[in-house]
Amino acid sequence: MPTTTTGGRRARRLSLVGSVGLAAATAMLLAACGGGGSSSAPPPSSSAPAAADQVPADAVPVTAQTGQVQLPPGKPGAGKPVVILGDKNFPEEYVLGQLYAQALQAKGYTVQLKPNIGGSELIDTAFASNQINIYPEYLGEIVTSVAKQPAPPSASATYNAAKQFEESQRQGTVLLQTPFQDTDTVVVPTAYAQQHQLAAVPDLNKVGPGGQGVTLAGQIEFKTRATGLVGMQQQYGLTNVGFLSTPAGSQYQALDQGAAQAADAFSTDYQLLTNKYTALSDPKGIFGFQYVAPVVKQSVVQAEGPEFSQTLNWVSSLLSTKAIQALNQQVQGNGADPAAVSAQFLQANGVNK
Repeated sequence: MPTTTTGGRRARRLSLVGSVGLAAATAMLLAACGGGGSSSAPPPSSSAPAAADQVPADAVPVTAQTGQVQLPPGKPGAGKPVVILGDKNFPEEYVLGQLYAQALQAKGYTVQLKPNIGGSELIDTAFASNQINIYPEYLGEIVTSVAKQPAPPSASATYNAAKQFEESQRQGTVLLQTPFQDTDTVVVPTAYAQQHQLAAVPDLNKVGPGGQGVTLAGQIEFKTRATGLVGMQQQYGLTNVGFLSTPAGSQYQALDQGAAQAADAFSTDYQLLTNKYTALSDPKGIFGFQYVAPVVKQSVVQAEGPEFSQTLNWVSSLLSTKAIQALNQQVQGNGADPAAVSAQFLQANGVNK
């Protein structure tokens, strides 16, 4: 399946050639269930995206922290109105749609799932026209691709701008966001990171002046974006980094073959589960903020009762970076069914207790 640009984000390339076997991926998935270190690791002092699940300090109040949201008991959704839940058009979204839908169903809510609707603009149109009344979305997408506003400078500003748009323009609201975000990230081979003491994107200056000696592999549009190589040049002084245009999904191959020393990837790529690659942090947040949250019609929140939002926030709280990477490994790397993988994950976390 080719990668496409939908709503400002590239749909993921579905590869059936995984770097981790099915049994190993299943073990990682179970290990990730309920895992994540967001509640134990101190948040950073700035609002730039942090490594792993260290949620920026400014965004902690709007994040469903792992281990801090309880699943409501019983079947509070019994007898409540039908909920119509949509998801977007790439594998990670299929998993998110299944996770939220299945958790609600386990709590007695009646859910009609409409999968694979399309990119950000299309699913927003479906939401605005009441074809669906809930969907998971990357909050930066709401702000930049749907509301057509400039990218906010912090995670909390992104959340607030998305929520304000939904409340004022779509009769909706935004629930708590996930501990993970799926944004562009620069990755390097771990051996290369150790050799040059690389931990953050500006550390590429250590390789050579302005990043001389570094070639970065990525899709061609990354070369001209402010949220890409242009931003790296302007914000981190990396004016001498070379660029290798690669087809979607082949940037890791470029690293493995030595054709590039760095690559543009996604922060939730399952390849990052291994120790083979190191993701460099982005201290100035030039790649933006793409935490996920359920977008819900305000009328639905009121009609379904408080346990409805609590159930959705519980699901969000489970989604650490390691957890979503393991889920992606199962679906994208090994071709597993998103519904089955999601059911396994929810059961392991006690959705039926």
